Amino acid sequence: MNSGTTSHPSLSLSIRASEGITVAELVGELDIACAPALREELLSLLRRGSSRLVIDLSKVSFCDASGLAVLVNTGRRARLLGGFVRLASVSPQVDQVLQMTGLQRNLASFASAQAAATGSRAAHRAKPKPAATSRAAREHRVPAVLTGPPRVPADTGELREAVGAVLVRADAWHDADPSRRFTPALRAMARARDGTDDTALDTAARSLLAALARHPLAHSPEVAATATRLRRVLTPAVRLSPI
Repeated sequence: MNSGTTSHPSLSLSIRASEGITVAELVGELDIACAPALREELLSLLRRGSSRLVIDLSKVSFCDASGLAVLVNTGRRARLLGGFVRLASVSPQVDQVLQMTGLQRNLASFASAQAAATGSRAAHRAKPKPAATSRAAREHRVPAVLTGPPRVPADTGELREAVGAVLVRADAWHDADPSRRFTPALRAMARARDGTDDTALDTAARSLLAALARHPLAHSPEVAATATRLRRVLTPAVRLSPI
């Protein structure tokens, strides 16, 4: 059986089921903007006695911590129902964020959907442990979402407009971030926006993207919209054609 749905304009979900295993293939951007719709779609696939779910991530071109949090929470629900969630064919973009956040410990990852469905230990993707780093080093690490494609300088006018949109909605960002992990980056952006150093503004904005890769946020339409706008100004290489 095959079926297809659209969770969000930037993410599509197709579903097939065989022999009691549901395989969900995601295509597009797995981020804070799509998180609520994706959560509902995935949870709707879980039923007691029928909660074995494989998620194929081979065609995910972008990922942040809020998107991954949906997969982790779906896995917890599946286990409560006696099933599991396993990842298959994890794209490099997703793998980078899994390693950065440490969430690979919560989600079993396999080389293919077939291997995930059978739980073949031989095909399990074993990842080397990253070298230990200090907290300060982790906080200033180059964003995983910006590795891969060559870094493209942002258009200064577009960047200032996107940063301004984030700062206008700073209260929404604070409400979505009770731990205040994004506050330093928001303050740095505000200082840089008030100055004339466009390089400092670019650096501050990329610091905010790095925080998005590491830390999930409570969903907010305002935060999702401004985060996506800023990311696409800074990383035009990840823009997708409409799905």
